[in-house]
Formats: sequence, C-alpha cells, structure tokens
Amino acid sequence: MEVTYRKNLNKSYMCVDTQEQVLERYELLMLEHCRIPELLNVCVSASDKNSRYLYDISGRQQIADYLSGQKLGCSHLQKLLFSIQNVCVSLSEYLLRESGICLDLEFIYINLENGSFQFTYLPFYEKNLPEAFRSCMEQLLRKIDHQDQKAVELGYKIYQLCIEDNVNIRKLLESVLSEKQPVRDEDKMKEEGNQEEKVHTSSKTEENREQENQYSQPQPAQEKKLGNWREKLSEVFEMIGNYIPKSFEIADSFLKSCKKDEQLSKTKKKIRQKEKMWFHKKKIMGQSEQFFQEITIQEEVPEVHPTEILAIQENNLIGKLEYQGNHQCEDIIIEGESFLLGKNCEQVDGVILAEGVSRLHARIIRQEERYFIEDLNSTNGTFINDVELEYHQPQELNKNDRVRFGIEEYVFS
Repeated sequence: MEVTYRKNLNKSYMCVDTQEQVLERYELLMLEHCRIPELLNVCVSASDKNSRYLYDISGRQQIADYLSGQKLGCSHLQKLLFSIQNVCVSLSEYLLRESGICLDLEFIYINLENGSFQFTYLPFYEKNLPEAFRSCMEQLLRKIDHQDQKAVELGYKIYQLCIEDNVNIRKLLESVLSEKQPVRDEDKMKEEGNQEEKVHTSSKTEENREQENQYSQPQPAQEKKLGNWREKLSEVFEMIGNYIPKSFEIADSFLKSCKKDEQLSKTKKKIRQKEKMWFHKKKIMGQSEQFFQEITIQEEVPEVHPTEILAIQENNLIGKLEYQGNHQCEDIIIEGESFLLGKNCEQVDGVILAEGVSRLHARIIRQEERYFIEDLNSTNGTFINDVELEYHQPQELNKNDRVRFGIEEYVFS
C-alpha cells in the first residue's frame, strides 16, 4: 500500500495505490453510491494489477497535523470517541466490515468547517478492530494534554478497558461515554446552583465592599487635611532652600550688633540648626546626583554587549521569510525544528493574517543546517518559485527562493 496526495483544481485527494484484491465486491458499490457521513468519500480506478482509491480530503486535515502545536483536550477526545462509536454503528447499517476501518492517525481527518471526524475505509484492508483501536489509543495518549485532568482520566480509563481480552469496542464506548453524560449534567446543575448563590450573595458582598471602602479609603475631610499638610511641607522646604542663605547674612549682622545674652544664645542655636539642615540638604543632593550618575553609567555600559553577541550570531544560519506583498504583513523569523505557518494565532508560530491563507497552512522543518517546507492541505496551496507543493511532500528551501502562501509572497533568506 502506497499513500500519496494530489490536487485537482479545488479538490484535494489522498491516493492509496495497492495490488491487494478487494475482499468483498459489494463494498465498492456501497462506498461509491452511498454517502456515509463518518467516512471519506472515495472513487475507485482499477486495472489488471493495481487499484487506486481516491479519497476526497478537501477542507480536511489529518489529526496529527490538526494537533500540531497543541494538545488533545477532553472535548476533542470525547468527540473523537463518539465518532468512532458512530462509525461502528454506520458500518453495521451499511453491511461493511469493522475490520475494514483504518484507525491510524494519518487516515483520520477532521472537517475544518464543522469539526467532525471522518475515517478511511479500505476495501482490501483487514485488521482486528480491538487491535486497531488499541494502537489508536496508544497514539492518542501521547498527544493528550496532561494538564487536562478529565482528558487524562478518560483516555487511560478507555485504554485499560480496551486491552482486555475479547472486548467489544462498540459496547465499551457506549458504556463509558454514557457514564460521562450525567457527569456533565451534574456539573451544569452545580454551576447553576453556584450562580444562584452568587446572585443571593451579591448584595451582601456589595455591602461588605462598601464598608471596607469606608475604612480603607480616606474621607473627604481627611483628604483635605492631607493635602494642606503636603502643601505646607512643600512651602517649608522651598523656604529652607531659598531663604536660608539670606538668613545667614542677616544673622551675622545681627550677631555683631547684639550683646551676649539669653536671647542671643537662643538665636544662635536656631541659626546653627538651620545651618545643619542646609548643609545636610546639600549633602543629600550631592549624594543623589552621584547616585544618578552611577545609574546612568551602569545603563550605558551594557549597550556594548548586544553588539558583540549579535556579531557572533551573524555567523549562524537563521531562516527568514521576507514579505514581498502589499498587504502589510510582517517578515517571519523561523525558529525551532518545526515551525507552523497560517492564520490561527493560537496554534501557529508564524502568523499570516491575509485572505487566501488557511488556518494551518504549511510547516517548515529544520534538519541541521537545511530547511524544508511542506503544505498542510491548504485551500489555496503553497508554492516555491511558482511550483505548487503536494500535501505532505517536503521541499528543500534555498536562499532567494520565492515562497507563496495563496497570494502572499515571501523570499527565503
């Protein structure tokens, strides 16, 4: 079995070429003439030796690509398990074999429009469903978000049940997923009860906040007192700064004309105190000026280091996509071994907010000192020097290559 990908106008296909014979002939008629929602639509072209199955994957992405840059949460895991349960029901209704469904992640796709999962049915394929489901769960457990406790509990619970002997996958999923539904209803009831308690306690909390604000915030009279005190204090410091030198001259003339008595000693003490205050103020001002000078010197010195570091880094290979269009997109610096490009800000590494760019458009892979780019089944395609890339077919990037995502063009440097 050989899997390739191709595009024809606005359609994308997963091509499966094989020399194996179809196990049941009626299955081909069933797959070609019946549109089963849980399965990818397929067209068959057969020759004497080889058979080619064309599966329509337009507007869809593999689960492995869809989960790139993110983890599998509880909601997506539940939705996938429900889809596997539903496809088992549909297979029995359309008289298709459970062993013909392929549960490898590269054969499971997600519809980007409605978020539904679709599976690949191979008429020549025969694999025990419990074994296929077990290997699928082993792959999913590696992708589960271990910060999501519900996802971890659900994933490991199902895995422990599916490794038992003679297990029925359909009944297993029905039993486990039916248990999860009441839990969600109880959670909703608890949330509604919490909301009612919040409504009843909101008035009390508002009263408590008002009382706390009365103690924490200053009253208007207190604010006026504080303001007057600050104004007077600032006036005192201005007087000290502006008039103490003049008071020294007046005091000296006054001392010469006055006799040594108690009043003179009192005035001397007052003047000496003012002198101390004045010189202490000058000392503080001098220390503060010296302190700020040291800070400016310390801030100016480190500016030498970035130029040295950048000069060293210039010798290393740094991938960059320089924007060449007219829609004010930014240049993209490529970092890491796997770099995702697209419109989905929460998932990709390089964001391209432009029309014609898919949410998850392409991936750039770094291998040692070489860069490769591959398309991720984007709607409008990824091009290198006007040659369109095939889905999951990496192409090496060379310096000055023109890379186009839809209509947005970049130059690789």
